[in-house]
Amino acid sequence: MNPTNSTTTTTANPPTVSRALPPDQISPKSVVLRLFKLKDVAKRNWRLLLILTGIGAVIGFIFDITHKQAPIYNSSIMFNLGSGSSSGGLGELSQLAGAFGLGGGAPDANIFSGDNFLIYARSRPVVEKTLMKHDTINGKDTLLVNYYIRHSGIRDKEWEDNDTLRAFYFDRAKLPSEYSRTEQIAMSTIYSRIIKEITVKQPERKSSFMTLSCGMEDEHLTASFLTTHLQTIEEDYQRKQTKKTREMYDLLNTRADSIARILSGTENRLAQYLDQNQQVVVAQARITETKLTRNSSFLTTLYYTALQQADNMRLSLIRETPLFTIIEPVAFPLYKEIKASLGLQAGIAVGLFLSIIIIFLRETYRSIMKEG
Repeated sequence: MNPTNSTTTTTANPPTVSRALPPDQISPKSVVLRLFKLKDVAKRNWRLLLILTGIGAVIGFIFDITHKQAPIYNSSIMFNLGSGSSSGGLGELSQLAGAFGLGGGAPDANIFSGDNFLIYARSRPVVEKTLMKHDTINGKDTLLVNYYIRHSGIRDKEWEDNDTLRAFYFDRAKLPSEYSRTEQIAMSTIYSRIIKEITVKQPERKSSFMTLSCGMEDEHLTASFLTTHLQTIEEDYQRKQTKKTREMYDLLNTRADSIARILSGTENRLAQYLDQNQQVVVAQARITETKLTRNSSFLTTLYYTALQQADNMRLSLIRETPLFTIIEPVAFPLYKEIKASLGLQAGIAVGLFLSIIIIFLRETYRSIMKEG
């Protein structure tokens, strides 16, 4: 009897075992399934999504209407800044400086070179001088700073919560040293606003042209401020550039006036002496007459020389004065810029964001309730 043989069953083709994907990988199947789930979520909550987005859009639209921004009127002036020529009068300045015992009389005509002029044109002292000037706007002579207060929008924005400044006006044109405390605060706020509204730039680095640009809420205010500010820059810049020459010119005029007074006194004494001693032949009298005559002739020569020097200095002053040439003036109508309101877009975005959060919380709660 043969022993029973145990048989071992072996499988030729073992079953295939599916391996799970790593947690950092997503299969295409799972992506499709999630998209179908999102589609189902959108079908269940489309009314909520539409309602909340619509409410946000309505709130943003109302905000745009109640906070409508005023249009900005932009314009610019292109001008050329030509430096004064002092080469022709350099010799004369040196001679005149030597006559007064000074070492070089030629003024520095390039004080504001390079980018210094761009900073200077927007500086507070120059802007304040512009605001304290009168201009004819709509047929009325108006102090520019008061017109700015009325039409720039500063009372409804920066001064909205200050009743004192909302009713404030300058009673007349003043120097900064004459400002009261309220006027100092008002001017400081005005300058802080204007410095954001004006720009001075050089269109081309190789060109001497400059562009003064401005954008304000009133068309006449923009045009008037640009024109007046350029005039102020020109006057103040020329005065600073020719300061040394003007001081020497004033000195020469003072010297000529002093010589003229001395000459007049000498001539009067000579005339009186001649009237009183017409028949006198004494030598002492003749010597006195000769001294008075010599002094009169010498003073006359000095006087005419001083007048000639003053005239030459005046011509040098004209040659050294920087020349402002307007290339493109302000042209009406000005460019009207209407800033787009973002309330409607922001309302839609906020409403959509809130609706997504609410739908997420709602679906999460629903999923938990199903599992429970």
